[in-house]
Amino acid sequence: MEEVLNSRRSFLRLGAATLATLAAWRAFGADEAPAGEGAYAGLPVGCQSYTFRDRSYDKMLEAVSKDEHLKFVEIWPGHMSGMSPKEARKRAEDHGLTITGYGVVSFSKDDGKNRKEFEIGKVLGVKTLTCDPSPDSFDSLDKLTEEFGITASIHDHGPGNRWGKIDTIWNAVKDHSPRIGLCNDTGHFIRAGEDPLRACTVFGDRVLGMHLKDFKKLPNGKWDDCILGDGSLNVEGIVKWLLDHKFRGDLSLEYEGKKPVESAAESLRRVARAVKGAGA
Repeated sequence: MEEVLNSRRSFLRLGAATLATLAAWRAFGADEAPAGEGAYAGLPVGCQSYTFRDRSYDKMLEAVSKDEHLKFVEIWPGHMSGMSPKEARKRAEDHGLTITGYGVVSFSKDDGKNRKEFEIGKVLGVKTLTCDPSPDSFDSLDKLTEEFGITASIHDHGPGNRWGKIDTIWNAVKDHSPRIGLCNDTGHFIRAGEDPLRACTVFGDRVLGMHLKDFKKLPNGKWDDCILGDGSLNVEGIVKWLLDHKFRGDLSLEYEGKKPVESAAESLRRVARAVKGAGA
């Protein structure tokens, strides 16, 4: 009898928690719960931890796994301050998360310093290092990407950045190892007057990572980070490209505005709708 009562209490507590969560989302203005596992037709949708830069590493992991119901995370180096890569990986795995990327990190012609970043990536178990490489770093990266089996994905970072334009990045990498490619930050390409979908077409299989992000231009000319689809991003087109190419790289939602938990959840719902709309 005691076991039955305990089971009933547990069920009631779970039900109350679920109702409370749904109530919270409806208070935010959403009619649906967050998109869950299985909503992305096999796309490895995760989150860039910078989205939750307002909290500790463990609280970030909790937000990604429990609030956003994701299985993958890309780690922003600032979240690992004072922590070993081994410990960071263990904590992520304890939350049911796989670390798919690490960055943004810098590379130069200094092979020794570059190697240290790849060693961190190896311990974390990542697919790619999202990076801002100097133009004289590519010979080093050719060797290190081959040695470690970890790709280097160049992160575009908006207008004025040395890697702000699609063709600039392509011309820099085209004669180097195919393990050196693009992290398509869709929002920053929008700010730079570029088309993120064209970036996918230009780079093809050398799109090694993606930061799903959107921006809208305000009347004062400034850019505002927004929920996917509220700005200039062609969410349906990007999702269709990812599905058509069976993308399995580092695919991370990134949001830099306010209310990150709720805003990220709404962005993920829109990704899930785009997946469903594509017939996947």
